[in-house]
Amino acid sequence: MTETDHRIDAAQIEESLLMLEQYVASEKLAPLAAVLRELAEKPHDDALLARLSEAFESLGVLQGAVLTYAPLITGLLSDDPFAD
Repeated sequence: MTETDHRIDAAQIEESLLMLEQYVASEKLAPLAAVLRELAEKPHDDALLARLSEAFESLGVLQGAVLTYAPLITGLLSDDPFAD
């Protein structure tokens, strides 16, 4: 994963976690939720973005539901095409 300049907003992460708990409610989301909580506390830790990517990839068919209720993950996992 390349170095990124993502704007990580703890309030958006909390909102996404609430939406996921309410509408998806699967124990398979636990690793993803844990990484999101850590990311809210340490927004500049690039290692957490790599772990988020791994947790997301492991969701399989739940990825669509996660992106529906937590669209901020798309932005967090995407690389900036205009970066040096």
